[in-house]
Amino acid sequence: MYKILYNITISFIASALPVVGLFSSKVKRFISARAKTNIPTKGNVSFWIHCASLGEYEMAIPLIHELLKSHSLNDILITFFSPSGYEQVKNGPYASRMMYLPIDTPKNVKQFYNNYNPNKAIFIRYDFWHNYIRFGMKEGTQFYLVNGRFQPNHFIFKLIGKNYLNIIRDFKYLFTSDKASCELLKKFNENTLFVGDTRYDRVADISKTDNEYPDIHHFKGERKLLIVGSSWEKEEALTKKLLDTNPGLAVIIAPHDIQRTEQILKVFKSHSPRRYTHADFDEKTSVIVLDTIGMLSSLYSYADFSLIGGGFHGALHNIIEPAVWGNHISFGSKIQKFPEAHDAIEYGFGFAITHEDLWIEMINDLIQNHQKLLEVKEKSKKFVANQQQATRKIAKHILH
Repeated sequence: MYKILYNITISFIASALPVVGLFSSKVKRFISARAKTNIPTKGNVSFWIHCASLGEYEMAIPLIHELLKSHSLNDILITFFSPSGYEQVKNGPYASRMMYLPIDTPKNVKQFYNNYNPNKAIFIRYDFWHNYIRFGMKEGTQFYLVNGRFQPNHFIFKLIGKNYLNIIRDFKYLFTSDKASCELLKKFNENTLFVGDTRYDRVADISKTDNEYPDIHHFKGERKLLIVGSSWEKEEALTKKLLDTNPGLAVIIAPHDIQRTEQILKVFKSHSPRRYTHADFDEKTSVIVLDTIGMLSSLYSYADFSLIGGGFHGALHNIIEPAVWGNHISFGSKIQKFPEAHDAIEYGFGFAITHEDLWIEMINDLIQNHQKLLEVKEKSKKFVANQQQATRKIAKHILH
């Protein structure tokens, strides 16, 4: 009964999207982007890796690197659901093997398997598609979950998610990024393993690349540097309040949406902010607004402090990227779904902001106490080093 209702619903959605696109610019972009998608060369593939969006793709990269040690790129197919993922990496090194995943209708699914017939399917985090998985299992495809992370209140553990829970039971392996998720899922699939988060391997790889920015080094000078990563209005307002108390601090703001650059420049007007791309800043400049993409993960190497966006509304962005460089990391307090934030707090290099004045007092204290700040930064580096090797453990089972 569920399968019938699901197929009716998904087919209706697929046929209704063009109509909805007439009234919704977001849906229109969704449709137009998919119409321009790359179509990888057809043929049987060894590994199909599905990523919902950019965050999941970042988790998949270390595993892709590992698979390419023993297989060619043509053995791999990478699919996306969201334009926010595909559009940002479609010109990257794996572009020829990337595509949007067609909507989960029976017709699309059958055509997909006719074209690529994957031997093993690797789903990152939890973007499950009922028809793709069930049809694939009948065709002999083995399914794996990587970086799985679930809470007891997740919908799959409720009546409405029963069919998806049954799907998970039939996965070859479930690899989780935290122990709590492993304990939850092991009740339903004995091949559940806690291996850690592949993002730690990803940031470790990034930290080994030679991405230096002499202009940022000159800008920082002898000052302490705060980077506000993937910021929203709340983090920016808080940074402005901090800077008003300590004008000797150097600040780089990397907004979640660079289209907001002008708005941010107005917020910090009293501190004479500069756009990064204008290159008109020096060691006397207080604030730079990063109006470009692709630099942030490397810029954290210059930071002493990082304030990561999203934590004030329950959608915390990546805190692992600054952690690998030994940053003191702060974020909003709505972090229930982010075990890495709880780990950062427990190990002494993370701070959840519940009171603005206390946070400002703490940052200013660390600026004055150089030795104490060094100790915090060392904790951050050591923690990330101890979390690596998840990718190797996963690949060992998938390639077996």
